[in-house]
Amino acid sequence: MNLIRFPQKVIKFLLKKYLSFPTLSFLMSNHNSLIKKFYIEFWVYICKRNKFFRKFFFDNKNVNLECSKIIFELNNKIENIDEDCLSSLSKNGILILENALSKNEHDTIINIFDKIFITHNQNFRSNNSVIRYFESFDINNFKFLKSVSDYFTKQVYGRILNTNAELYIHKSLKIPEDIEPGDNNYHIDRFLPNMKILYSPFEITKNSAPFCYALGSHKINDYYLNFVKNSKKFDESEMDASFFLKDKKEIVCKSNSIIVALTSGFHGRKSFETLSERKLIFLQYHKSFNKISLLLGK
Repeated sequence: MNLIRFPQKVIKFLLKKYLSFPTLSFLMSNHNSLIKKFYIEFWVYICKRNKFFRKFFFDNKNVNLECSKIIFELNNKIENIDEDCLSSLSKNGILILENALSKNEHDTIINIFDKIFITHNQNFRSNNSVIRYFESFDINNFKFLKSVSDYFTKQVYGRILNTNAELYIHKSLKIPEDIEPGDNNYHIDRFLPNMKILYSPFEITKNSAPFCYALGSHKINDYYLNFVKNSKKFDESEMDASFFLKDKKEIVCKSNSIIVALTSGFHGRKSFETLSERKLIFLQYHKSFNKISLLLGK
């Protein structure tokens, strides 16, 4: 049995080590400016061949520049996602869909969260300020949430991507929080096209660590590439980051809301202002869309 599993482990390691979607870690660890520049420009060139990426991350010509609305009613119907929704996502980098799931699916997710018992296992992380815990579920358990995932991955990446539903619990331990880069500060996840979908079964207020987003900061243009090429931390602490943070938005939302976020843009979790919890489902796609997907996609 171990001999059978060994090749699978090797393949999994190679895929993760060499073929996973390009990350910022390579840029952080490589201090040769010419190599960094080539790495960035090569993968951006590859991404620009994808017509779906061009629509959302590179082009402005097809976007309704007056489309400032980012909140829409979904009402548990995919057909309610219209061209105005997609234009808003392309322009702003974020979209909020209220009244998203059916009452039955919404209640099912609430019941799952209520039964989660936080344990100190590999999915548990804690610092002086916050406990962060997650459990992964088959997204097929949530029929309509999967249909939303299928719809937006087809629109943004050009094909339907598989993912798991990761149920996250953030629990505050002290106020004010310490800053943890890549969490409760404005940062970018990738310098290439990337998307996350979040589902909030509960209301999120200004005090309970809402998701935050800098509108329009996802566009991969000359300003953006210049920032990436010269950045070391890829977050709001960089001197040039202020250019992208002119229109920051705290995404307070009603219960049963979906947030679609293009996370090449600056985003992060606001620090807790009261001792409380935040419970969200995260859908992420970097494991099902890799370097091979980029090279073969058009």
